[in-house]
Amino acid sequence: MTDDSQRPGEPTPPPAAPQYQAPQGQQPAQPYQAAPQYNAAPQYNAAPPAGQGQVVPGKTLGIVSLVLGLVGFFIIAFVAPIAGIITGVIAGRQSKAAGVKNTPAKAGLIISIVALVLQIIGTIILVVVLGGVIAQCADLGPGVYEVDGTTYTCG
Repeated sequence: MTDDSQRPGEPTPPPAAPQYQAPQGQQPAQPYQAAPQYNAAPQYNAAPPAGQGQVVPGKTLGIVSLVLGLVGFFIIAFVAPIAGIITGVIAGRQSKAAGVKNTPAKAGLIISIVALVLQIIGTIILVVVLGGVIAQCADLGPGVYEVDGTTYTCG
C-alpha cells in the first residue's frame, strides 16, 4: 500500500491513534486535576502562627514544679517539695537562657521551698513533743498519770 505523497523505498508510517469521543448524550471526562496543595508542617523552633502564644522554654517543667509544691503540702512530705525545687530551678534556667519569664516556675519554686520549710519545722516540733512525752513516761513508768494538768498514758 503506497501513498501518492510517499517516495519509493520509504517505510509506511503507522496509523494515527483513534481519538476518544464520549458516547452520545454524555459529557466528556474531566481532564486530570492536581490534588490541592496543603501547608507544609511547621519547622522545629519556628515562630508560632499569628494569634497563638509564644512557646516558653521550661514552662512545662515550671507547671510540674508548681504541682509538686502544692502536692508537697498535703500528700507526699519532703519528696514532692524537693522535686518541686529541682524542677523549678531547671525550668527557671531554661527560661532565663531563652530570655523569657516563667511565672509557673517561679511560683513552683517558692511554694516548694515554703512547703519544705514548714515540713522541717513541723518535724522538729513533733520530735520535741514526742521526746518530752517519752522522757516523762520513762520517769513515771507504765500507767496513766496526770502531771501539771496534762494526762500521760505510758505503756
